[in-house]
Amino acid sequence: MNRDYSNAQYTTRSLNHRKEGYAALELHRASKGQKKRVARVVFWDASGQFFLETFEVDVPLDIVEDLIAEAKSTIKIE
Repeated sequence: MNRDYSNAQYTTRSLNHRKEGYAALELHRASKGQKKRVARVVFWDASGQFFLETFEVDVPLDIVEDLIAEAKSTIKIE
């Protein structure tokens, strides 16, 4: 994702930690000269499920929906 929304830019970054048993897609927000990790969708191998984590900030639902869709399409489930 590389999307402008309101007064912020949202981007994503993939993580693949198979040795630790998960893969994730992190969401970062750049606003007013600061960049911060605001959420991530994690697929845990042990549970076979996706989980959404947010980090002490409000994230617009439109952005969350896009994040979830991108995570489901890019995280490889084996």
